[in-house]
Amino acid sequence: MKKLILVILSLTLLLACVPTPEQEFVVNKGDDIVEQKLNETPDPDSGSIAARQTFPDRWDEDPIVENDRLIVRANTEIHVRTDGLYPVYRTRPTEITKEMVENVAIKFLDKPTASSEALLTKEDWGRALQQYLERIAKSEEWAKAGKPDGWTDVEDLNETPEELEERTNWYMEQIRNAPASLSEQAVNDYSGLEIRKPQSFTLASGDVAWISFNKTEYMIAKGCKTNPDIYSFARYQDDLRWKEGSYKLWIETDLSREQAESIALSELERLGYTGYAVSDASTATLLASERGIAGGWSLVLKRSYGGYPQIAGNVYASRSLYYSSGDDFFMNAEIQAERFILFVSEDGIQFLEYQGPKEIAGLVNANVELLPFDEIRVRIKNALSVCFPYDKWATDPAVDPRPAEAEIFDMYLSTFTIREKNSSDYYEMPCWIVNFDILSYTSNPNWTWDDIREGRDKPGQHGEYLIINAVDGSVVHTGSGW
Repeated sequence: MKKLILVILSLTLLLACVPTPEQEFVVNKGDDIVEQKLNETPDPDSGSIAARQTFPDRWDEDPIVENDRLIVRANTEIHVRTDGLYPVYRTRPTEITKEMVENVAIKFLDKPTASSEALLTKEDWGRALQQYLERIAKSEEWAKAGKPDGWTDVEDLNETPEELEERTNWYMEQIRNAPASLSEQAVNDYSGLEIRKPQSFTLASGDVAWISFNKTEYMIAKGCKTNPDIYSFARYQDDLRWKEGSYKLWIETDLSREQAESIALSELERLGYTGYAVSDASTATLLASERGIAGGWSLVLKRSYGGYPQIAGNVYASRSLYYSSGDDFFMNAEIQAERFILFVSEDGIQFLEYQGPKEIAGLVNANVELLPFDEIRVRIKNALSVCFPYDKWATDPAVDPRPAEAEIFDMYLSTFTIREKNSSDYYEMPCWIVNFDILSYTSNPNWTWDDIREGRDKPGQHGEYLIINAVDGSVVHTGSGW
């Protein structure tokens, strides 16, 4: 995770990097090619824009880049649309309303009989204090062992005795002031929902539920009265390795991924959401108040925009986006990813979270002309070699003379959100999502490519990524979009 965050932060500074002496990074020099291409009408008979745009199925090249600091190779399948057509849609942000959440709750949950504000009880705060003390203990154990690599879910808290006492006293104060139990009031519908005020419900079936929402996201959970936690398979493996954390609460599931996806898509359609596709999935356990509720699958779903291949689940389009085309470069305002996060068990969807609401405002271009793949190769080569974050990943010759290595192992021609110029609307733009791994001998002289390639099969590990606008070849900066 730390490695991914460093790369993302480094990619935000790509335009500010210093080119190597051998090469120069050139991008369009302010020619406004995106707007020009979007305003063109596809006309196959004229030959100006092909009715079907084709790209290779694979890219195998070793090396793409080779110098004394970095070697880059490609060994990847290339995922593109089967019809060869690349539309651009205009979307715009919307807000989540109380009525929207109420309508979903009516379809998703049973009729409510009672509700209460979702406060933490004395027992909840006591559990939180215990978790804090356990984190402190693990941090101290790790520090006493010399802070070795390989420890998982450990934080370098390094709190002084005074800070530890102050924090413990704060928790004790919360315990004293919290209610022993939650007081409920009778209800017969969900009309009492309020923004930024999580509420717990007792249902006519005898089950319980939890609902929270604001203008940009809502969450609804069955079977709990507090904010649940989706305990991923990756976290479970880490905890099992160290016999710590919540691994004892792990619940196995016989549900297959295909079954989970089918349940998720049919249930979302019943709730009024169509046109979404699964972009990431892994087995998980739903936890609440430190108890296991169900075993199942954690799914991320994104809008498909007419059938584009779905990008990796960890590439969220995105918080702060940058748009660059040569000399034209500016930072956009925050854009939240539009996505669903679901937990699905054999009993159906147990947890539903929707973020970053957007509406499709129209089709801008039914088949925008994209750069040929040979030109995209050059843009990727330049981005990884000239603007490679040497200060973070390149091997230090004083430590190890071997250059760092990068391997491109997966590529998608998918969509990514770009703000429309002089507008609050967005383009869902065809972009190349380039997944790659880094082998830096400075960070670990004993690493091998076998170690890294095996890691690709682990849930939640998708490598680092570079995003290239398929229309003009510019680097799309994801900023703090992780």
